[in-house]
Amino acid sequence: MGRIELHKIYPGHRLNRVIFHRNTMPTYTTRSARSSFAFILALLLLTSFAPRGDIATARDAPSVGDTPELHQALLDLTNVWTVMCVAAHPDDEDGATLTVLRRKYGVHTVTLFSTYGEGGQNAIGSELYEELGAIRAQETLKAAEIQGSEPHFLGLKDFGFSKSAEEAFHIWGHDEALRRMVLQIRTLQPDVVITNHDMTGGHGHHQATGRLVVEAFDAAADPKRFPEQLKTASLWQVKRLFVRTSSNTAEDKPADVSDSRTSPVITIDRNEIDPVRGTSYAEQALRALQQHASQGPWPQTLPKEGWPAIRYRLVRKAKDAEPIPSNATTFLDGMTLSKSLQKQLSALRLDGRPLAEFAGSRERVFDTLIAASRKVLFGETPSAGDYIKASRLLERYNTARALASGVSLTISKKSDGIVPQANAEFTVTVANKGTKEVQLRSGWIGRKGGSLDEGVRIDFPKRLAPNSSISQKAVIMIPAGVRMTVPHHVHLYDGLWSGEEIQAGLSVTVDGNAFALFTVTRPDVVPAIEIASLTPSPYVLTPGNLDQTLTFKVRLRNNRDRPFRGQFGIASPTDHGAEVGALIELAPNETREFTIRSNVIPADTPDERRMPRNDFGPIIISVGSWEGSKVISEQEVRVIYSGARVALNLRVGYVRSFDDSLRNALFSLGVESQELSVDDIRTGDLQKFDTIIVDNRGYQAHPELVAANTRLMDFTKNGGTLIVFYHKTDEWNEDPEKGRPSLAPYPIALGNERVTDENAAVTFTEPLHPLLNTPNKIVPDDFRDWIQERGLYYPKSWDAHYQTLFSMSDAGEEPLRGGLLVADYGKGYYIYTSLVWYRQLRAGVPGGYRMFANMISYKH
Repeated sequence: MGRIELHKIYPGHRLNRVIFHRNTMPTYTTRSARSSFAFILALLLLTSFAPRGDIATARDAPSVGDTPELHQALLDLTNVWTVMCVAAHPDDEDGATLTVLRRKYGVHTVTLFSTYGEGGQNAIGSELYEELGAIRAQETLKAAEIQGSEPHFLGLKDFGFSKSAEEAFHIWGHDEALRRMVLQIRTLQPDVVITNHDMTGGHGHHQATGRLVVEAFDAAADPKRFPEQLKTASLWQVKRLFVRTSSNTAEDKPADVSDSRTSPVITIDRNEIDPVRGTSYAEQALRALQQHASQGPWPQTLPKEGWPAIRYRLVRKAKDAEPIPSNATTFLDGMTLSKSLQKQLSALRLDGRPLAEFAGSRERVFDTLIAASRKVLFGETPSAGDYIKASRLLERYNTARALASGVSLTISKKSDGIVPQANAEFTVTVANKGTKEVQLRSGWIGRKGGSLDEGVRIDFPKRLAPNSSISQKAVIMIPAGVRMTVPHHVHLYDGLWSGEEIQAGLSVTVDGNAFALFTVTRPDVVPAIEIASLTPSPYVLTPGNLDQTLTFKVRLRNNRDRPFRGQFGIASPTDHGAEVGALIELAPNETREFTIRSNVIPADTPDERRMPRNDFGPIIISVGSWEGSKVISEQEVRVIYSGARVALNLRVGYVRSFDDSLRNALFSLGVESQELSVDDIRTGDLQKFDTIIVDNRGYQAHPELVAANTRLMDFTKNGGTLIVFYHKTDEWNEDPEKGRPSLAPYPIALGNERVTDENAAVTFTEPLHPLLNTPNKIVPDDFRDWIQERGLYYPKSWDAHYQTLFSMSDAGEEPLRGGLLVADYGKGYYIYTSLVWYRQLRAGVPGGYRMFANMISYKH
């Protein structure tokens, strides 16, 4: 029986050799009796040598026949250096620099983020905190694909804007944060690290990240620091560390470089045109930045004059690092590879020129790659210091060879998720866009980390003609023990948010040359019946709804290919109550919203009234089968009480921006309310409302509202109360060039000051003002248990018509008085507030509800 032995596996891996036998499953020898199918497959296909981080990009098979794709793969064969960009949050990375390094020079680029950015704002939806972090992680993957970089996360907590590194380290733990960064450096082994964070300026997370980078530069090479990591990772000395600078002088350089007068500066021109893609690197970087949509809006086009050059100053270098040439244009200039790696790279040339210059001659490139493999490419065992680089070169070689052959392997699935204890059907497709016939051998598909028995063999026809493709169905049984990956925010910190990796491999022969193809996909692991959303959560009880039946909206998704018949279960563990809810019927793969009502929290008095309690405990809403009591999915909802009272017969309209907090809060307060569109503002009868609210950043969410603002002013002048939640300076302040007039009845100019300490002391500057006394007496205790911050983008100036009710500040700073401004206007009243009421309403903070009730009830 013939066999094909794959290229040499470097020592140190569990699998010593992998052999393909014709018409059989792979034969393997290991140090253990059995290995997982996915692990064998990864080694089999020579693509598992890349270092593992906390999270790596899900890689789909590149499109065959795309010249830029092949050109990039061939360019990657000229460069085995790694540059790591360290950033505090997604979208803080130096995207243009990463794009230039990868797309122009073929550098292996990785990004390392301290956090997932879950403490930020959301410009496109209602998700906050971990839900937002999961969105930003996915946005980062999309941006990284455009930049050509590989993202990794430390998973440190983003607790919102911070003004100092000390606060960040208080939350993160300095040693824990450093330990995580050192582990990533030791694992990913970057030759150069860059960052745009210094150690003293801007966001506290930025300052802390800047300090960590400098410390980790030394600690990663120190055997005394975190020695337990050396069981799975190696000591690693980064050669150079660069920090982005705003000038070309030495004065702005950190003081840890020995000679400030000679510290080199590297300049990156991002306006240069990429000749392969026909756009500038700046344009590509902008497109990557736009993927971070939750943090927008971003510019849609570049300035006519382009973006300014980016400069980096060397702030640290290893003792054995080569000097940087005076004419250096990249961070890597002057660095030299070992003779072994130089020999391998020299073999990957054609007529003495880089293969990337021959991307249009696919067959010549393929023949050269095959010849290089036979001669020298993998003939030597790399030294310990070269191991990762050699492994990466091998991985890049396999990618280039597959693209040059014209043969690709892809996986697809009809639905997005896979269900434990159920079959998952995948379609595996082989496409031949080359000019030669391809011989196909048996393929395999399986779950990474699964047992060998989970792997499924795929039989393809023996031959595949040029310009043709063939697809085969493959069914994998997903075992019961597979961990769920949804909801994504629940798995933000354990890495499961990116899905379960399904791998497929196939051995092919082109012109007598055998090699393996490999591809992966990452479907979510989902319950058979998924609770896709549940609102409101938390459930806030107030005097206005205390005695009403609890009402929830639940959106369910049937992830199975057959109908489902079941029921809701509703339980209150605190009161030991339980109810069986409504019947559920879902068609195959159907998503539908249900409204369920419950009295699972019982009455406390004979007249069937509930008594106020600080803590009603949680409610658990579950979905179970109709036939029995088996729970398929469940979700917990906190029930909170606030003694907030509102004016009688109040009618409130609101302009929603991105969040449902207003709707839920008004429902909890028992207020008659209506969501208003911009057309409603333009043409509707606004005088039927007592109060209208413009949600946070509402003028940015609805730009056309600016032109309709005079209607809101008329509403106020005629006796209504208008409340406007916080906005950013560049979407609020008067700007004739942007056609934005003053949006308030009397001028208010916003600044960028904020109070980030959610426990900052609050001083009542007008304690007898009606807004603080009716219908609820507001006291300092109402500012307890706040979430994330007090307020942001405080006004820096305001007209004398406004009264200020509060002052507050972060430690050591001057008090800010403009957090809530109120003024009479005509017969009505205007309130502008920079305090983050929406976060408090969303979290169910009782004092937040009491003050909100006073605002909507003001003068009514």
